[in-house]
Amino acid sequence: MYESMWTQRFPEEFGRLDDEGRFGLTQSLATAHLEGWEPSRQDVADLVDLRLGVIDDEEYQRRSALSASASRAAG
Repeated sequence: MYESMWTQRFPEEFGRLDDEGRFGLTQSLATAHLEGWEPSRQDVADLVDLRLGVIDDEEYQRRSALSASASRAAG
């Protein structure tokens, strides 16, 4: 099983993915983290849903916009 700081931080979400999916998502999160993004549990859940085909790109974009708006309002 592929392990990283992200899989340890969000084990429930990463548990839904196979090793290839875990590796791909952790690489994406690591890159985004280096660019200053700190994903929430919901952000990771949405990315997992997108990767698994539970939601489509349009729904992912909608959720991301709501999350960004909520973060700006809280911060």
